[in-house]
Amino acid sequence: MFAYELDHIVIFASVDAPEKAHLEALGVQGFGGVTRHGDLGSASTSFFFANLRYLELIWIDDEAAAQVNFEPLTMNTIPRMHWRTSGASPINLMLRSAQPDDLPPPPFPVHPLQLPGGAFVGFNGETLAEPCYGVVPEAMSFRGFRANIADLPHPLGIRDLTAVTVTVAAPSLSPIAQLLADGGIASFELGAEPLATLRFDHGAQGRRIDLRPTLPLVLEI
Repeated sequence: MFAYELDHIVIFASVDAPEKAHLEALGVQGFGGVTRHGDLGSASTSFFFANLRYLELIWIDDEAAAQVNFEPLTMNTIPRMHWRTSGASPINLMLRSAQPDDLPPPPFPVHPLQLPGGAFVGFNGETLAEPCYGVVPEAMSFRGFRANIADLPHPLGIRDLTAVTVTVAAPSLSPIAQLLADGGIASFELGAEPLATLRFDHGAQGRRIDLRPTLPLVLEI
């Protein structure tokens, strides 16, 4: 059994995430407003799902601060923010321990970042064409803060995020991507441009919604 599981998927959005309105117009209900990440230079807004996974739209609102805080972690945040012109993947895959009372070693090398409040998150974003991969401690996982999130039904009729496929614009996959594919975290395929395909409820409705070019995102519902 793989010691980690998917906690959330991150996609870089424009400043203040106007893309959120597009998702909400489709019936994907966002939770609350904007979360500012202290003095890190970033902020985000999120969409939560019933099986303790969520989608986070993140943006950089202070590029100088973000460069100081994130670039030593090899996250390549700035090219990911400018993904439309840089060719970098604007996707992060964030993992949590499969068992809430256990914190096994990360399944891949990570660079730690101390967040406001003292928690540490580990990142590996060295391969620009692939997602930035990361691990979060239990308190920062959706499972850990679930009690603080109200149940918000999605008018689109989706509940559980049951599968993630990441398209990588590269000739081959890195060992980390292969490891996560083998561990059941996500599927990976090679293609012309970076893309996240999120499948909900095992595709029970038989519908496919393509959000490009607004976001590099496809919903299978």
